[in-house]
Amino acid sequence: MTATLHSEFVEQALKNPEATAVYSDAGLLSYAELNQRSRQLAERLVAEGAGPGVPVGICVERTPDLLVAVLAALRAGSCYLPLDPNYPADRLAFMVRDSGTALLLTTPASRASCPPGPTVVLLGDTVKTEAGAAPVPVVPEDTAYVIYTSGSTGTPKGVAVRHAGCTAMLAELDRILEGRDLSGVSAASSICFDMSVMEVFGALCRGGAVVLVESAVHLPESRYADRITHLNVVPSVMNSLLDAGALPPNVRTVVFGGEALHRKLVDRTYRETGVDRVFNAYGPTEGTVFCAFGPVPEDGTDEPTIGPPTTGARVYVLDDDLAPVPAGRPGELYLGGVGLAHGYVNRPRTTAERFLPDPFRSGERMYRTGDLVSFTDGGELRFLGRTDHQVKLRGHRIELEEVEARLTACPGVREAAAAVRGNRLVGYVVPADEAGPGGDGASQDGARPEAALRSAVTGRLAAELPEYLVPSTIVVLPALPLGPGGKLDRTALPEPPAAGTGGPLTAASTPTEVALAEIWGQLLGLEPAGIDVQSAFFDLGGDSLLLIRLARLMTRRFDRRVRVPDLFSFRDIASLARWLDDDSGAAPEVVRSARERATARRAALRGRGATGR
Repeated sequence: MTATLHSEFVEQALKNPEATAVYSDAGLLSYAELNQRSRQLAERLVAEGAGPGVPVGICVERTPDLLVAVLAALRAGSCYLPLDPNYPADRLAFMVRDSGTALLLTTPASRASCPPGPTVVLLGDTVKTEAGAAPVPVVPEDTAYVIYTSGSTGTPKGVAVRHAGCTAMLAELDRILEGRDLSGVSAASSICFDMSVMEVFGALCRGGAVVLVESAVHLPESRYADRITHLNVVPSVMNSLLDAGALPPNVRTVVFGGEALHRKLVDRTYRETGVDRVFNAYGPTEGTVFCAFGPVPEDGTDEPTIGPPTTGARVYVLDDDLAPVPAGRPGELYLGGVGLAHGYVNRPRTTAERFLPDPFRSGERMYRTGDLVSFTDGGELRFLGRTDHQVKLRGHRIELEEVEARLTACPGVREAAAAVRGNRLVGYVVPADEAGPGGDGASQDGARPEAALRSAVTGRLAAELPEYLVPSTIVVLPALPLGPGGKLDRTALPEPPAAGTGGPLTAASTPTEVALAEIWGQLLGLEPAGIDVQSAFFDLGGDSLLLIRLARLMTRRFDRRVRVPDLFSFRDIASLARWLDDDSGAAPEVVRSARERATARRAALRGRGATGR
């Protein structure tokens, strides 16, 4: 049988039926159980019309059901379209409409998050399929999944990735890693990002176990953290885990990706943990997870490269005339080979612009990455920057043009720009004339015009975009800085104001509030006396990575266990202090459904404008 993602899983399931395939706080699944449940669900999908060329949407919370759904879609011959239940409804509806998805798998807990239109199949539904309904054969050229990435035209674009690229990725893992490396793989990446393919199938197709967690910040809270031997992680996340002393205890192999990796972090990883193998990986979604992958030795002194090209990848470093440049000279990176995606779903023009004819291989294509790199004398690649305005922030791929298009579309905004400053995505807006800086008076709700505009812009973007694309800071300018040619000068965009400044202050008053202000000030680099106890941690410049350290510091200071989920429930000092002072010690109310979590998060984002965020 021709190798596909699901056929390689089935092979392992038949070899090791009783082995645990999935560890999750929501439950465990053996290989036999995962095999049986995904097969039965695949038969149901085939009866509903699934097959090659028919995408199946997956809108499922992060439980073992998520992996059942993904495997079922593949085994039915379809490709899967990941739909995060926490994404705004408009974003999910666009992805479904744009991809032509007519079938959607979900659970009762996530059904309210699903966009209208597709036929909905509920996991756990006991409806019997007709006799003879069987999965359709799949060939390596068939699409395995469609992942939507941020789009430079202002709308996201779906990348259609082939089974051939996925199985080549697995073969490369066999060449580079040892069997024990994949025995317990942390699956903390959203299935909306392609690192999840390596996490899930790297384990399931090689007889290992997936340790499914909500996100990287929830790793310390996982009941099965000690099962994790292999961690794929963004450098900024690793720094936070090390700062908090929260790296799972049995991790021995770490693969970095998604951000620039520096020698200082590599040295710290080897020195402070039991990790004995560190790798750096690089690759765009269009190249199937990674196209460069290499070890980073413990005794090195140079800054890490992004590794040598993988076996199945064709890697070119070319100048503006598409001529190869010698080692040590910068050029743009172009990719070809087995990992190359089909292209962008329903976007032939964009596909033609980025997937060019390969001048060195007649009849084949190469992908223009937009990344500036150079070859070392040893044949490894060194990342140097971008040729466009795509950025990476905490591992997320962000096209600044998409953020700018959404900002400009907001009522009351004449023009806009976006930039990354430190660890913050910052939006810059120029008000329309009637709402410009210096306008008379306050709005009907009493807010000054600039504060009202910031609040309105943030609220609208939070309702339209995934959280990672929503600027944490909105700066109102009288005009955007322009260069000599009349184009935006991004280098001249001003630094944003300090987080949380510009509003009336409610100072800490109780001993618990004072202690919390000291902890927050330590983490956020703020003076405790200047922290408003009614401002949320995120509004003051915090991020989800810092929550790991915050939970540990609070646990030590107050001699009471504080978990990361607690900090998502109680977001400001005032509410946290009341909870800590509560003699009952009751745990905070948990927002259960994905829709409720998303609504609560967007409501918090809408409130940022009132504090100048």
